[in-house]
Amino acid sequence: MTIHATDKWIKKFTDEKIGKNRKEQYLLHQSIICEPLSHCFEDIQPEFIQEHLLRHGLFSPNLNQEDSEQWMEQNYLSKVNKIYQKCKKAWNGPEPAIFVFPSNEEIRELKEWYNANTGLSYPDKLFLFLQRKAENREIIALFLHEYSHICRLNHFPKKEMEYTLLDAIILEGIAEWIVRKKVGSTYGNKRIEMISDELLADLWLTWIASQQQMTRDHPKHDMIMYGFNGVPKNVGYIIGYNIIQRYMTKQPCSITTLLQTTNQQILATIDTLPKK
Repeated sequence: MTIHATDKWIKKFTDEKIGKNRKEQYLLHQSIICEPLSHCFEDIQPEFIQEHLLRHGLFSPNLNQEDSEQWMEQNYLSKVNKIYQKCKKAWNGPEPAIFVFPSNEEIRELKEWYNANTGLSYPDKLFLFLQRKAENREIIALFLHEYSHICRLNHFPKKEMEYTLLDAIILEGIAEWIVRKKVGSTYGNKRIEMISDELLADLWLTWIASQQQMTRDHPKHDMIMYGFNGVPKNVGYIIGYNIIQRYMTKQPCSITTLLQTTNQQILATIDTLPKK
């Protein structure tokens, strides 16, 4: 079974947390929700898994019984499984471990920009964090985004810290293009927009051209992808999406083919990007 029965974990947590103080709830969250994930994260202790997932949108230990029950009523695991089966068949995709949890709806930025739905993907596993009232199209958009990452990572496998800035912008660009193609621009990243050829060329020269091979462990990698310390917000995502949009206009192909197309093939087709 690819999709894990996380609903049982969530129910156990909310049942057992009653009457416990905040510290006890935090430790219970760690043992019931995060310890079962230890086999998926090599040599990483549950407390670090918990910290990582909480930072990326996993529900907090103060999730109450009423919100938990409302989330359960949505039958998200079944909905996600149906979407997964369709994508796997259409894209001849891999079979990652899939974990679906409530999201932390108290994170302001998460709610403002993603309607409190977010995810994490790795070559062998996928996490979806969904709010209590997520629309079907929101779930589809999020799954398409994250599963497209997994498909591409499996076509171009590397050690995690060997993936480059160029890998990241193409990966995110493809994911956002697929979401807009299949679900509509309303369900894509709200910070991504179409820009002119001139602005794309300028952003490419300023932030990417000389740093394409910067690896994930470099301190500037996330700075460029997400935008801080003077870097425009989400500039890596904006550049990636605009590259893929132009590529698919000039060289239309199936999603399966796009997911298997190399970075260099894509860049070679975009004549609006400066070659030096």
